[in-house]
Amino acid sequence: MEQVSCFYGPSKAYLYKYLLLGGSNLDIIGILPDTRYIQVRAIGGDNPCWMNLEWMDVKGDINTVEPIDPEDILLPASPYYSALTNVSAVRDGNQVTISWNPLFLRAGDDSLQEPYLVETWVCQGGELTFVPIGAYITLANVIDEPGCEEPSHGRVYGVEKHGYTRYVVVPWPVFEDDSD
Repeated sequence: MEQVSCFYGPSKAYLYKYLLLGGSNLDIIGILPDTRYIQVRAIGGDNPCWMNLEWMDVKGDINTVEPIDPEDILLPASPYYSALTNVSAVRDGNQVTISWNPLFLRAGDDSLQEPYLVETWVCQGGELTFVPIGAYITLANVIDEPGCEEPSHGRVYGVEKHGYTRYVVVPWPVFEDDSD
């Protein structure tokens, strides 16, 4: 691969940050196993970004890299836009549909990527799993199964070329067991 995109977060659902050239030597400073993205930086550098592990020729044992908690990832804040409004979620069995009011951007503020980011922590296969979703419309669907000890949850951001709105916590719908 001659060039690889690097993002502000551990998925292509996040804003593009910069391009990496193939053959570059980078420090791997973190990993998010749920998305298979790694946080990298130039050796001795101080401007990390996230790239898909499949594009990296790793020298050493990737399993020794410290996992990063996605709740600790700092995203650049939008100086121009407020948080999204009317965020809600409904459950239909294992599917949770999250919705919100649209964010209207001024001319020139479009990132040319998805204008919404939904970060979810959902139960899949008995494990709480981080699932980030980029959306072009004002709703996103995610699978959330019963069976995890930790509660599922999520948050939604508006996205524009300068950064992210303050997130809004999704009022997560509980799983109702109809087997009784």
